[in-house]
Amino acid sequence: MAVVYFISMVSISVYYVYITIIKSANDVYIEKRSNSNQPLYYAVIIPCFNEEKVIKQTLLSLLRFTEPNLMVYVVDDDSSDNTLNVINGISDPRIKVIRKKKPNAQKGKGHSLNIAYESILKDYWSIDSDQVIVTVLDADGFLCADAFTIADRIFSHSDIHGIQARVRIINNYRNGNWLTLLQDIEFYEVIGNIQKLRMKTKTVGLGGNGQFTRLSVLEKLTGIPWSDCLLEDYDLTIRLLLNNEQIVYTDKLIIYQQGVRNYQRYIKQRSRWIQGSLQCHSYMFHLLKTGSLSKIGKLEMFYFLLQPYYNLVNSVILLVSIKLLSQSLIEGITIKSLITLFLMTFITIYPGLSFSRRYINETKEIETIGNSPKLRSYLGGMLMYLYIFLTIPSILLAFARQLTGKKSWIKTQREEKVYNE
Repeated sequence: MAVVYFISMVSISVYYVYITIIKSANDVYIEKRSNSNQPLYYAVIIPCFNEEKVIKQTLLSLLRFTEPNLMVYVVDDDSSDNTLNVINGISDPRIKVIRKKKPNAQKGKGHSLNIAYESILKDYWSIDSDQVIVTVLDADGFLCADAFTIADRIFSHSDIHGIQARVRIINNYRNGNWLTLLQDIEFYEVIGNIQKLRMKTKTVGLGGNGQFTRLSVLEKLTGIPWSDCLLEDYDLTIRLLLNNEQIVYTDKLIIYQQGVRNYQRYIKQRSRWIQGSLQCHSYMFHLLKTGSLSKIGKLEMFYFLLQPYYNLVNSVILLVSIKLLSQSLIEGITIKSLITLFLMTFITIYPGLSFSRRYINETKEIETIGNSPKLRSYLGGMLMYLYIFLTIPSILLAFARQLTGKKSWIKTQREEKVYNE
């Protein structure tokens, strides 16, 4: 029992130190360089596999932008539903449809991105690749109204090679449930603050949705930009950072996407991300030896890559602690058991509650989507620590798939009618 308590204290201490650090991180505003006047060309890639429910709205949202140098590459991965017909039903010269057919199809998101990348290389061969910004969106994602204006400002700095947008869950309240609310707090506030911390450690991670990268830095990579890793976005991040490229994050550039309402689908989605993180462990030796990252940067990346193990151990410890506490309360209430109960309640509620307070303050002026009411948001924040328990099956599934050599892409199913009209 003493060992359990010791490990619990160490685990809780690490958790609180990390939470305290990321809560103190602030957004870094990057001013536009006044002497920069080169035009930027945005090549947006949208991989699609059975996306008939969402792709029309996503394309229409992109076509509302008046950027003069915007092209949209929609890659249909041999969809079996009506995706291709929906895409073809939108007539606009800025849309380029790339069709994949089996056996050269359904090989994962990275494969579709690389197919579009080859097309971009051909289409922009006569343009300085520093001025071409390859942008990746999911089929359910759409950008905030000033997204490209913000990107123009940041990319006016020639030494900035990539940008990651801030993620919001569009069905956090309307057409959503408690699970989507927790995802919104997680992405918008918790992960957002982690990315702000990474601005200090120079280890900002690219996401699968809302990533902007100069074509020139993709060309410098050995081989194709995106691998078959199930976490292809972080795999690309590692390779870019090893090449000493600079990736930044801004909380002003927002990408909206659907949250998963169904718990079974949530488990499958998270298991893919966790297994992808496990696949990235092959880079650990290179990260340890590289001179392109600081010691604190390496520590942050190792902490992220080891999260599946940490969360698994932390979940087991918490379950054991609850069992021991329950047994102690059944046998008789003592001052020690009451103090333990108070500390466990404080540990599980306070961090999420503080994040939900920030979440409420930072989302109250956003009118793009319907925000969750205050009381509901506070209650959601109080559940954030217990939210870790929801991922336990996905952690076990990810480890099982990795150990048995299963690497197939687990598709996230979309929902209909989650966008505001």
